[in-house]
Amino acid sequence: MANTVIILTSGTSWTVPSDWNSESNSIEVIGAGGGGRGGRGGNIGDRAGGGGAGAYSKVENLSLSAAASITYAIGTGGTAGVGSSGSNQATDGGAGGDTYFNGATIAASSCGAKGGAGGTASSGGAGGVAASGIGDTKYSGGAGGTGVSGAATGGGGGGGAGGPGGNGASGGNGSGSTGGAGGTGGNTAGGTGGTAGSGTGGNGTDITTTPSNAGSGGGGGGGNGGGTGGTGGTAGNYGAGGGAGGGATGTGGNGATGKVGVIVITYEPVGGGAFLLNLM
Repeated sequence: MANTVIILTSGTSWTVPSDWNSESNSIEVIGAGGGGRGGRGGNIGDRAGGGGAGAYSKVENLSLSAAASITYAIGTGGTAGVGSSGSNQATDGGAGGDTYFNGATIAASSCGAKGGAGGTASSGGAGGVAASGIGDTKYSGGAGGTGVSGAATGGGGGGGAGGPGGNGASGGNGSGSTGGAGGTGGNTAGGTGGTAGSGTGGNGTDITTTPSNAGSGGGGGGGNGGGTGGTGGTAGNYGAGGGAGGGATGTGGNGATGKVGVIVITYEPVGGGAFLLNLM
């Protein structure tokens, strides 16, 4: 019998369908990714860390009543850090929000996963910790990488989100003027590092069409662009850490925003049914 699959990436309330099967279902959640720090131009102490990625949690055979209204939260991606020049300070990346299902908080939910922390001047952001989530199966998100301490450096890559395949990998560290690679997600690859001279980090893998592999890669760190640092690479959906902006001799590049969290609901309909992919 075909399963119904529902993917939630926004909103706060979901109504349990009439054909819900409490004996054959799963709920999977991923926290949002943290943003990458901006690069600081010409500064030897600023490492422009990548954002940490969201954790993954799963519960099976959750008992719900048809027509019940279920409260949930989708973690918001961490904000991107802004690059700077000279003695001006760049800004850190923002933290990614938690994602949880059936409850007003993650602790009170039936399934929940922590978001990743934002990148800072000294280190990449920590990934969401599995032990802080709620679920039968839990994996942590990868930490963001760290940029090199130097005037012409690459930023750290964003971490990979946790997924059904396991923990997300940490983002790569910058090397010379090249940005670090994005961390691999639970099942999918991260982005490549930004190249010296041209800057922009590579993109992580987008898992929109493959919800069963919901653990996407982090964006690559921005490489040094000579006068201006490259921006951090865009992370793959969902929950992957944002790549950090590369340092530069002139102006540092901006970090990248972390990606929003996701909830994937899968169930075998009572009385039959067809496959449904419902993006909300």
